[in-house]
Amino acid sequence: METNFYSSVRAQEKAEEKDKKYLSSITSKEQIYVNEKGIYCLARWDDWGFFIDICECFIYNIKCHTKIMLPYYYHCDDWITEVLKCVVSPSTHEYFPYDDQYLCNVSLFFHQEPYCLITGPPYYKKWIKVKLYDDNRLIDAVTFCNGDKICTLFQEGKLGIIQMIPEITKTTCLSPVTTFRAPIDATAMHRSIHLVSWQDQLFLVQQKIGSPSIFEVWEVDFETNQFNRVFNLDGFIIFLSGQFSAATSSSLPQENNNVYFTQCNDHRTLYAFHIGEQSLSTTKQFRVNRPPNSVPPLFARSGRAKIQHNTSTSTRGDKLKKHPSGITSKPAPVDSNICIHLSQDLQREISRHLISQEAYMNFRLVCKLWRSIAPPLRWKVVVDDHAAASYDQDSMWLLSLNQKDGLCTFYNPFRNFNCYMSNTDLVGCEIRYAKYGWLLVSKGKSLFLLEPSPSGKQIIHLPQKTDDYFCDIMSFSTSPTSSSAWLIFGIASLNLFQVRISYLRQGDDKWTTITRDSEVPFLLSSSSPVYFGEEFCVIGQHGDVGVFGILKDGTPYWVIHQLSQLYSPPISGACRLFLVQRQDQNVLHSVVVTPQHDVHVYELDFGSNIIVKLVKEVKNWLLFTSEASSIAICGMNVNVDNAVFFPTFNTCNDYTYYSLEDVAFKVLKDNCTDKTQQKELLNRVWISCELTEN
Repeated sequence: METNFYSSVRAQEKAEEKDKKYLSSITSKEQIYVNEKGIYCLARWDDWGFFIDICECFIYNIKCHTKIMLPYYYHCDDWITEVLKCVVSPSTHEYFPYDDQYLCNVSLFFHQEPYCLITGPPYYKKWIKVKLYDDNRLIDAVTFCNGDKICTLFQEGKLGIIQMIPEITKTTCLSPVTTFRAPIDATAMHRSIHLVSWQDQLFLVQQKIGSPSIFEVWEVDFETNQFNRVFNLDGFIIFLSGQFSAATSSSLPQENNNVYFTQCNDHRTLYAFHIGEQSLSTTKQFRVNRPPNSVPPLFARSGRAKIQHNTSTSTRGDKLKKHPSGITSKPAPVDSNICIHLSQDLQREISRHLISQEAYMNFRLVCKLWRSIAPPLRWKVVVDDHAAASYDQDSMWLLSLNQKDGLCTFYNPFRNFNCYMSNTDLVGCEIRYAKYGWLLVSKGKSLFLLEPSPSGKQIIHLPQKTDDYFCDIMSFSTSPTSSSAWLIFGIASLNLFQVRISYLRQGDDKWTTITRDSEVPFLLSSSSPVYFGEEFCVIGQHGDVGVFGILKDGTPYWVIHQLSQLYSPPISGACRLFLVQRQDQNVLHSVVVTPQHDVHVYELDFGSNIIVKLVKEVKNWLLFTSEASSIAICGMNVNVDNAVFFPTFNTCNDYTYYSLEDVAFKVLKDNCTDKTQQKELLNRVWISCELTEN
């Protein structure tokens, strides 16, 4: 027995020695120019990268200049186009013998294959096939828990976990997560869906096509088996580009709570979405470098060292912890006047949360400063949409809804102040469209029309939606109080050539849903439909306009006016497009905003000869537009005309509008050209109304 034992030990030692010789034979120290033509990078983690060079593949440590050849796999030169996602993850179980450096695992996930390939230390001898779900398309995969696990996400929200054991073997498998699913809709189209890991946390980040076009960030809680919506990124920021995702620590105020991303095929423009205020802007805080032979882009702070890509190990994470500076300060002297010690922004924030009328009025009685910070309580009085209304500077308001408490904020850009109204019916709701003083609101599968008024709100409850996602964008034809034949319309893109349309006529007890084919590729923009004539018009991402209507015999129809080739300058997929109707002349305008913040206004004509005409001026008109509202007003009694109003502010939080005359964004309060960065507030609507003191 003892002889057999020692024989077994010696055999194991010989096998290990043979394996070490094999690792030594595939390992070399050399300087590789990773941007050299013919070498293609599929993924990176820290200093490690996975590369393909003609018919061979290898990992390379850019810092230590260590190259390790990986096993040959047939047609590996096709991986450049066939791989959906490549994950390079840290292997904390094995150190590289020469540099005291962590090694890494490589996992390849393919577009059309129900399996992934994984190889890793200690000896990188072979690729192991790991079977995935047969009946579900893979969306994304990411490493988390310091490289110990890979989480996979599939089309119907299914999750799976691959445990990265010390030595990758045939026993490695996908463990299905059956207790809960990700909050994504299998039938909806998304601009992007990503899994993002940060230290031991896992997040789902998704941006749907349509309105509101905001990013949703969800944290995965494996203890309670649920996804929790996140509105604050605590100490880190997220980067997204194509199939690539990364997270890094940040303590800079200007970076706080942001998701940075590129859009479509434009890898030069970097956008920033602020989760807290739900704003969208372009940014020069970081620069993006995407070499032509590299899948993962390289993000770096402008004028600073590059950021850390991908998930950090626990040892690296410990370096990010803040240490006390040792600086102490003398306590501030106590003063009975609290106004001296609080900034005006903080005092204004306090007034914002005083929802009851009594508390709000008591706040205003404290001092003159607080009276100026908290305007008088005002309530909404709808302007009759058929009346010959006169508009002054108190007629147009930008409405924001706080979903947590139902607090509505009315911002007046001409007076530069806010009014507040609390409405418990709007807790947890999302405003999908606003027109004629009515709000079309969704909450889960519930939909209703709401009209706040001084004498008491009116609510029209609508039949429940047929599924969770339902529509990308929605609209309605006219005010329910002024017409007995109102119509609600919603549409969703199913793919490039197919849309799903849902509509509800007054008196219907359920939604009618139809699917229609498009004769040309058509993807929705994030702008709400416009009721033009007796049809709903929807603008696509490249300027084409889809038209939905119902014939007198009740037959619905869907046609597309092909306008994209008529725009000059041409429209790219990264532009934001809006439709605005001018009621008096029955004119339809498209408003195009480029990533460089240039604005172009076009007049559209769908007559016998389709015309797209660039408009240099809209004299005496003001165009108000956002993702879920659009209003054109003539002869408004303000010192501005020939302009387009977006929910836009500059970095100093001054309201800005676009002057067609000056061909530039201008600050409204002092009417000077604004040279700073613009940000657009999403999930806001313009409403035409009067607010009176309570």
